Amino acid sequence: MRIAGVSGVLPSRCMTNQDIIALIEKKSKRIFQGNLTKTLKTIEKLLDKTGIESRYWLGEGEKPMHLMEQAFDQALKQANISKSDIDLLIYPNVLRGFIEPANSTFVAKALGLNCRNYDVVDACNGWITAMDVINSKMKAGEIRHAAIVNMEFGMSEDGPIIKNFALNSSDELAYKFPSYTIGEAASVTILNNKSIDNFKFDYISRPDLSDLCNITLPNWKLFCNDSDVERILSFKGNYQFNSYGAALHEHAGYEAPNVFRQHNIDRRDLHKVFAHTSSPTMWDRFGNEIQIADKIHHIGQKTGNIVTASIPFGIADALQHGQVERDKLCMGWAGSGGMVFSAMSFKL
Repeated sequence: MRIAGVSGVLPSRCMTNQDIIALIEKKSKRIFQGNLTKTLKTIEKLLDKTGIESRYWLGEGEKPMHLMEQAFDQALKQANISKSDIDLLIYPNVLRGFIEPANSTFVAKALGLNCRNYDVVDACNGWITAMDVINSKMKAGEIRHAAIVNMEFGMSEDGPIIKNFALNSSDELAYKFPSYTIGEAASVTILNNKSIDNFKFDYISRPDLSDLCNITLPNWKLFCNDSDVERILSFKGNYQFNSYGAALHEHAGYEAPNVFRQHNIDRRDLHKVFAHTSSPTMWDRFGNEIQIADKIHHIGQKTGNIVTASIPFGIADALQHGQVERDKLCMGWAGSGGMVFSAMSFKL
C-alpha cells in the first residue's frame, strides 16, 4: 500500500494561547469559586509547557464539509485518479454528527461517491486503525484505491469541548485542561494497492485505562463497567469531552516508547516520525528516551491537538515544505484514549 495523495486544511480563525486564556476568563468570571487570576496564570504556564502556541478554529461562515471537500480535491489531484476509482471510504474521527447512520455516508454523498463506506472509532488513533484496515483489504486483493477523510471540528458552542472553557474551580483543570489545546482541521488520505508490504503496524492496548478520557452519550452508564461510573460521573455532563491529561501522558511516557521498541526497527534507519499533536514537548520527551526526538516532524505548535488528523496533516505539511524524502523509512506514532498506543512504519 502507498499513500497516493494526502492533504490538510485548517480553518481561518487563529487562536493563540492568550486568546484561549481570555475566552476562559470570559466564560468563568461569573461562576468561578476561588482566585481566577491565579488559575489563569496556571493555565498559561501549562499551555506553554505543551509546546502549543496556536490552534485554528472555524471562522465566520466556514463549514467543515466545505473544508473537507477542499482537502479531498487536493488529495485526489495528487493521486491522479478519478472519484469512480475509489473502492472504500473510511471516516475515523472522534467528532461526528451522527451515530446512525455512519457519518461516512454523508461524506460520501457530499463527494459524489457510491463506494462502500463506514466509520472507524478508535479515539485519536482512528487514522492509524483505518490505515490498518485498508492495508489488510489491499493485501487480500479486495480493493485498489481507498480514501480516509478526517474532519475534527469540535469547537462550536454546541460541541463537547467548548463547554469546558467555563471553570467553576481550579480543581476542574485536572480533566478540563486538555480542551484548551484542541484545534480543528480537515485532512484526506488517498491510498493505492502498490507496494503491498510497505506498511507495518504494532499496538499496545490498555483498556484498563478507558475511563481516563471520554465523551459520554445519554445512558452511557448502561455501556460501561460499574467501576467506571464513579470517575466518569465526576465530569457532570453528557456529550462533554473530559480527559485526565496528566495521567494520560504519564502512561504514554511508558507505553509510547514501548510500542516503538515492540515495532522492532532500527532508529538509525528512520527518516521522519509523524506523531500525535497532543503536546510537542511531551512527544519530544518520549522521543528523547528512545533517541528519535530529532526525527519528529512537529506541527502541533501551530495546529494544536488536531486529534485523528494529526499524522496525515503532518505528512502533508512535510511534503508541502520539502521536509520529507520519498522512499525513506517513516513512522506514525500515536497514543489515544482507550488507551491505545501505536507505531506504523512505511515509505512514502
